[in-house]
Amino acid sequence: MSLIELTPLLRELSYSDKLLLLHFLVTELLQESNLVPLNDRGEVASQGLHDCFQAAAVLAKALAEEKLATNG
Repeated sequence: MSLIELTPLLRELSYSDKLLLLHFLVTELLQESNLVPLNDRGEVASQGLHDCFQAAAVLAKALAEEKLATNG
């Protein structure tokens, strides 16, 4: 499937799913390039940041879905 075919589907993703997709793509690019992400101080970023980002995105998605269910 080409990017042109994927674009309409990507536009339909929720905000949190787009963030997760972005994180996935950056991680894939870093792995393919054999690069290691750095934090603000130039140190190798801890794996804990990865887990925190995913948890925040899942929570944001759950909150958005709850808001839709509650407010219609």
